[in-house]
Amino acid sequence: MGWPGLLFGVLRHPIFLLLAAVGLGWALISVNNEGYQGPPERPESTIVASVTLAVLDGENGAVRVLTAESSTEVRVYGPGEGSFLRGVIRTLVRERAARNIQSAPTFDLELTDRGGLILIDQTTGYWIAIEAFGPTSYQEFRAIFDRAHRDAISSLANRS
Repeated sequence: MGWPGLLFGVLRHPIFLLLAAVGLGWALISVNNEGYQGPPERPESTIVASVTLAVLDGENGAVRVLTAESSTEVRVYGPGEGSFLRGVIRTLVRERAARNIQSAPTFDLELTDRGGLILIDQTTGYWIAIEAFGPTSYQEFRAIFDRAHRDAISSLANRS
């Protein structure tokens, strides 16, 4: 009785089938018992500055990043450009779609006291720590933050 006969003979035994069914049932119940946990808690850090950005679809597959307050264009990504930004925004927009939220896609980009950047969707509460994705991605978002923050400061100065 070679290896296959021994293996299938053991697996046909009712006790092993019962143990396998109980183990599978326990695994399915423990995984599905978690339920909706909501967005993760934000890290403890002091916010130094913040800008609110609007991300809109442009012509021919472009993505436009604007300041939400003044609609000043901060950056435009043509087709095939800005894959990290597109992916991050797509993740946050997917959360909105899952909750049937139809409001304009505006996101807060916050600079922490340690120099980190956090992209937050205030509508859903979900956030993404940009520096966790490496220096290139961080530099791209930092350039967006710096330009949007500079535009926000200059528009406030013009109002005064």
